[in-house]
Amino acid sequence: MIRKSKKIGLILRHIAMSKGRYKGALQLDWINKDQSLYYEIDEKEGRGVRPVWVQKNDIRIAEPRILKFQKLYGDPTSENMLIRGDNLLVLRNLVEMFKGQPDEKKVKCIYIDPPFNTGNAFTRYDDNLEHSEWLTMMRDRLFLLRKLLRKDGVLFVHLDDKEVAYCRVLLDEIFGRQNYLNTVTIKANSPFGFKHTSNQLFKSANSLLIFAKDAAHLKFKKTFIEKGYDQAYRWVFDDIKKPEGKWSWKNIDEVVALELGFSNIKEAKQKLGEEEFNAEIGIFAIKNADRVFRTASVTGGARLKRMDTLEKSRKLKNKIVRHPNDDMDYLFIGGERVLFYKERLQEIDGSILPVEAITDIWDDISWEGIASEGGVDFPKSKKPEKLIQRIISISTEKNDLVLDSFAGSGTTGAVAHKMERRWIMVEMGRHADELIIPRMQKVVAGGDKSGISKDINWRGGGGFKYYGLGESVLYERDMNWSLKAAEMAEAVFLHFQYRLTDIQELEDNNIFLGKHQSTRYHFAAIFATRELDVLTEDMYEKIIITLEKEKFKHLTIFTNVAVAVPLEIFDDRIMIKKIPPAILREYNLL
Repeated sequence: MIRKSKKIGLILRHIAMSKGRYKGALQLDWINKDQSLYYEIDEKEGRGVRPVWVQKNDIRIAEPRILKFQKLYGDPTSENMLIRGDNLLVLRNLVEMFKGQPDEKKVKCIYIDPPFNTGNAFTRYDDNLEHSEWLTMMRDRLFLLRKLLRKDGVLFVHLDDKEVAYCRVLLDEIFGRQNYLNTVTIKANSPFGFKHTSNQLFKSANSLLIFAKDAAHLKFKKTFIEKGYDQAYRWVFDDIKKPEGKWSWKNIDEVVALELGFSNIKEAKQKLGEEEFNAEIGIFAIKNADRVFRTASVTGGARLKRMDTLEKSRKLKNKIVRHPNDDMDYLFIGGERVLFYKERLQEIDGSILPVEAITDIWDDISWEGIASEGGVDFPKSKKPEKLIQRIISISTEKNDLVLDSFAGSGTTGAVAHKMERRWIMVEMGRHADELIIPRMQKVVAGGDKSGISKDINWRGGGGFKYYGLGESVLYERDMNWSLKAAEMAEAVFLHFQYRLTDIQELEDNNIFLGKHQSTRYHFAAIFATRELDVLTEDMYEKIIITLEKEKFKHLTIFTNVAVAVPLEIFDDRIMIKKIPPAILREYNLL
């Protein structure tokens, strides 16, 4: 029942954060925070209908469901996965799937673009959740997403101003404030045409909340963006082959005008036009970057350490001054430090260009014309491929794993694929089939020339596997006997951290073997049939003989609750668990 008197707000609680480094933190409190949301899924429409509040241990939202392989596209060795289904249940499967895996196999970068909760009725998304429902939906998924990240992993959450402040506090609670990295402001809209009709300020910004799994382990790659010629670099040393004491310098405009054959700057601008003349200055600056410079004031500790030298430099305005026995290669002119243009240059796509390190304001990525990217129609919700490219570039290397659990039209997977990263995408709606698969087929075949394809010369390759979310292993407090035997075995094992093995000897009798995800010599067996009445000594011996080759130390046998089990035939390495009671106990349903 909804407690109507409770409001959304901030409270201060003493909570345990990772490694005990954060014992007190602000938390959000909201209606039914102690519960979760269960969505009935309309399979025909491919979307969730109005959710209902349930206990957090309700099996309908807490059960890890199996993934059912549907189809392979492209390279059969590909590890890329597109999964159709409720992302909460899919994430529970992925958490189990990655348990016991080496850290480098886990997720390095998560980008999610969840519903912004704007109150708009989008064509393909119900983006009109109540605020408490939105917070609960996000909390449950963020909790699982954190589990999927490797220790140097990073999460990017894309929102607008409607929920970003609330989500920041929610992430502080789940990830720990010490793992907050940045809030990036993205220029997403321009006030053209009839958009700007509100009596509020025009909303141009989106936000990226960035959190690390463990900030102590994360390292972003330094990334640069191309910039035009910076007119602050307005001076040129004449001849740097001379001793420093004899260096002289001139205004760069004057030098370029003379090199182009003009008598002065005014003539150059009149004949060439100001725009072309400035372009010539930019070209000259790159070619002579070791001579072109600007000066800048010195502050902080560097200033205090060199006060006498700076004062001397101010008095000798036309001379280069160095600080005695300096540990840095600094030149000073007129009381300011010399900064060479070469320090602004980097190689981008094979060309040496003036650049600037990216900051937490991204206003250089165009959103105009992205409607045609990927050849899919996803109005108002599609994000530019260049945006995802930057996110993946700063946070991953080739072959790292990228995850998007709100896949939408598949932009994250398309970009990750072109950048030679492994990827997993999850999408509940019909557009897993209608939008994402056609888009990814074009990417694999090399037919997608949009987005970042031309910039990186994408020609195709790779592949992906398509999965659907399986049914629950239980039906009305009994086993779901509509499942195939192998599916039932896999589903039961998933509850107890086992994986199906490739040992084939017993499957003709509907006996399946599993191996524990983290314990090397711990195995399980299940009789995935309702036809068995008694677990006979002969069946038991077949299992033992098969597993002796694996040097097993422990064996858990799962049987249908109706199967008689003569315990006297077992040794002390064996444990019996009855299904479904063993599963129901996990969710306190017995």
